[in-house]
Amino acid sequence: MSGAIAVFVKTPGLSPVKTRLAVSLSKETAEAFHLASARSVASIVKTLSQQADIKSYYSVAEQEAENHHYWQDLPCLWQGKGGLGERMSHIYQTLLQQHDFVILVGSDIPQMTVKDLLVIPAWLNHQEQARLAYGPSADGGFWLIAGNCNIPASIWTDVIYSQADTGVQFLNKIEQLGDIKKIDCLRDIDEVQDLIPLKDTMLDLTAPTTEQNELITFLDSLAINLLKYKNA
Repeated sequence: MSGAIAVFVKTPGLSPVKTRLAVSLSKETAEAFHLASARSVASIVKTLSQQADIKSYYSVAEQEAENHHYWQDLPCLWQGKGGLGERMSHIYQTLLQQHDFVILVGSDIPQMTVKDLLVIPAWLNHQEQARLAYGPSADGGFWLIAGNCNIPASIWTDVIYSQADTGVQFLNKIEQLGDIKKIDCLRDIDEVQDLIPLKDTMLDLTAPTTEQNELITFLDSLAINLLKYKNA
């Protein structure tokens, strides 16, 4: 069975990115972090593709970004119109028409590892049984959703996003569809305070990719700015 994994990204200059980080650091720094984080995630999904029968994609928020130079290292799919739920539904269903299972991840979990992801294709590689995988994030949302079955559009769109219980809402809805494998909880990056534990986590990685090491260097360059939040 073949699978697909899509990394959801926004394009600096075409969409606002990491606006809460921008308030504390600067618009330019927030954009630089977003790109460095997306490259880190892309490096992991590319490695996953080399180790399993999974094709990697970027899922871009802007139609005009499908050929943008930021996103040339993977095939690009436009998320389509509408809210986050509608856009995730569109990408999931589009890829499910071409692949046996689909994995969706965000671009702001740069500490993810191939080990985190490799358990998923083994779980979803099951033709006779509807299965899903779900990765919660520390802020109450989720950093990963995957499945080998149809997920009705209403399940995606009836969830209220960016809430403390967004993940619980979504999990409660997909439980009716099939068996669910829960993946480790990871912290996504929204606030400047999130960067401090992120750096510690990334320094603990046993085999970081080149792009993850570059992100660690980037975080080092912010050390003075981050110190005041750590001591606050």
